[in-house]
Amino acid sequence: MNTLWISSVKFISVLLAISLTAHAAPSDPGKVAIDFLEKVRLRKLDLEPGGDTALSAQTADEKKLQIARRLERMARDLGSDPLEVGEVRLDENFAAVLVRKIGGFDPGRLQVFPVALVKRGAEWMVAPVPASFENAGTGYAIELRKRLELLENWMLREQIVDLEKLRDDAAANMRRKIEAHLSIKELRSFSPEQATTRFLSACEQRDLPSLLGLLGGLAAKLPDDWAARLKAADHAISTASAVRPWRLLTAPEVIRVLVHDEITNDNHVVTIDCLDPARNGSSPPRIEFVQFELVKGPDDLWLINPPQSFLEESEDPAEEPDEDADADLLDAFPKKWSELHPPASFPTAELIYQALIHTLQNGNLPDILKLAKLEKNSQAARKSCVQAAQTWWAIHDPSVVRQAMPLAFKADETSAAALFQFFSARDPDQLDAKVMYFEHSPSGWLWTPAPARGISETFQAWIDAETLHGAEQWQQSLLKNCIQLDKLDNMEAPAEEDARKCVEAWLDAIRRGDLLSALSRTARLGDAQSGSIVLQNIGYEINSSRRSNLPSTITTIYQGKIWSAVGAETDSEGKSNYPLYPLIQTPGGARILIEIDLFASGNRGRDFLNRTALDRLRNSSSPAVADELRSLYASYQTHIESRGVKPSH
Repeated sequence: MNTLWISSVKFISVLLAISLTAHAAPSDPGKVAIDFLEKVRLRKLDLEPGGDTALSAQTADEKKLQIARRLERMARDLGSDPLEVGEVRLDENFAAVLVRKIGGFDPGRLQVFPVALVKRGAEWMVAPVPASFENAGTGYAIELRKRLELLENWMLREQIVDLEKLRDDAAANMRRKIEAHLSIKELRSFSPEQATTRFLSACEQRDLPSLLGLLGGLAAKLPDDWAARLKAADHAISTASAVRPWRLLTAPEVIRVLVHDEITNDNHVVTIDCLDPARNGSSPPRIEFVQFELVKGPDDLWLINPPQSFLEESEDPAEEPDEDADADLLDAFPKKWSELHPPASFPTAELIYQALIHTLQNGNLPDILKLAKLEKNSQAARKSCVQAAQTWWAIHDPSVVRQAMPLAFKADETSAAALFQFFSARDPDQLDAKVMYFEHSPSGWLWTPAPARGISETFQAWIDAETLHGAEQWQQSLLKNCIQLDKLDNMEAPAEEDARKCVEAWLDAIRRGDLLSALSRTARLGDAQSGSIVLQNIGYEINSSRRSNLPSTITTIYQGKIWSAVGAETDSEGKSNYPLYPLIQTPGGARILIEIDLFASGNRGRDFLNRTALDRLRNSSSPAVADELRSLYASYQTHIESRGVKPSH
């Protein structure tokens, strides 16, 4: 038996010789094993015979289900950490590969995955069962089974040995990674304020090595609760949306202000006020505070001791704060914020109005808070901060798509009011009017998030009249860049390249949730329902895009006399959809007639909607216009089906 042992760690020259790298040839067992696990991780593995594994065609359906369940568990274990090839053992047309999951600092996240491979011709293929050649069609000869059993036993044994070695090396590797971001010299020389600022920066920037250094990872003796600190920080930084209390220190939309540093027996109790615009469970947004202890350890290194709540795994909402007992700490937020960020007042009411329009849509929470008037009364100032955060979050909450559309504006010498439509992709044809107020102060004009009753009463009659008028007119204002078409029969199809560019720009606008940009790529029919249908369909597309992490791609383009039709593949919650966008040439260039929404379909419900859209086009234009688009759609449906795809839309 010809057996070759290779260590990808110790024998780099040998590893390169057999191409166990990311640039290896397709026939390399190490790369094939990595590619297999990546497909398992993404849940995109073709487990049918002849697919992505060496699964035997004689495998029973029940066994396939068992294998699929094992691979699903493996996918959960793989997580998102990077993979690398470890030890490889070759035996003629068979191979055993150890793949390491190496990401993160927590030794509990380290894992080793054994992968068995068989060679078919010049290509290596992965056996479907982890650490086994079972169901790979290897045959049943006694001598062969003995050889394969040796490889299987080797994988199981070395998996344990390699994992123990990885965990033994983890502490030294962690220290090296921390010192690459935060040196012992720095940590020793910080002032208390510098140490606190670096801690907040590490949380905000998700700089895990620096954060671990401040939590005690560089100390000669690690804190007694180091395992809990490491696990909690690693989870908070690696998770896209950390839960409280870590969210208060890591979420990019939260404003944090250092408001207090109390020294007791050389220990510092540091207080950070946090304004989080998002709701906490059923509780509305509010100003909250976080306190932690900052001490110098025995080796003269600064050490952050977080509260126990930071080390617990519970995701339950925090208890409601006692705002009366903690009033001094909470009141410090607007005062300290104003000291650090003086308000950006404007010389005229019109200028602050225009600044608010821009900041609502394009700015971050600090940007909009800089426009706000914060009263000298601390409770009123806190209320204004919270109201400003709520207003900003209404537009920037990632779970919804909203746009602040200005409808009307009125000003006198001392105050002003503006009426906005908060367009929602969930309810695209409903009026959601919001009023914003402004005041003239000694330094200039500022936005007043929580106005006094007198200001709102001054403008109430005007607001009532404009709201009534806005209910009738806001759609027309919103649709001003969506070209209305009265007749389609004599138009010519856009050139293929123009159609492609229009749809690419459309898909980009949809991905960004940019309603106005998307509308500027559209045209509409001239009937009374057209505007509402356009907004409903755009809202649907934006919401669908929000449920995907994959970009949309153009797959094919069809040309007729009147229409160009662009097929695309989009994703929503892991399911592929295949829309066909109909484009027509307008005086403003190629535009999508988005109200005629067509999808390649495999179900009766969608087929009915496609027919309804085409019938509506027929009634609004002519049979010839509708029939040409119907023909292009039929070609697209055939094209999608020819790819072996079963559209689910």
